[in-house]
Amino acid sequence: MIPPDQEIYEVEQRIAMRRAQLGRHTREARTRAMHALASPWALGAAAGVGFLAAYAFTKKQQKPKHPERRKSDHLKAAKATGVAGLLMPVAMWLVKMQWGSPVGAAQALLQKWSKRKASASPAGDMPRIKRRDAIRLARP
Repeated sequence: MIPPDQEIYEVEQRIAMRRAQLGRHTREARTRAMHALASPWALGAAAGVGFLAAYAFTKKQQKPKHPERRKSDHLKAAKATGVAGLLMPVAMWLVKMQWGSPVGAAQALLQKWSKRKASASPAGDMPRIKRRDAIRLARP
């Protein structure tokens, strides 16, 4: 029979050897993997997979192209804007000649509008009362 101290010593030696072997095997496996992954074929394959993945994701997110009718709408709007830009100085020159300034034109239009509104209403000559005054008059 082996004394207990000798048996414990042998078991500890086997555990230490296994740990050392495990560390050595781990380092060797890491070295082999790094050489395999750093090979030109592996790098090319990884780049190819990356490009394929990027293509797949961007292809799904592409928006549909605009139909041709929208382009013609934009052309019509651009032409209208250009024509309005050409006519605006002429219109402003006419406003200045007629009323002196845009403010004068606005005042003239307001006077004309208020005259039309006053002649259209049956009580145009009567003074307007506020709503709260009308409510007070209606209640006893």
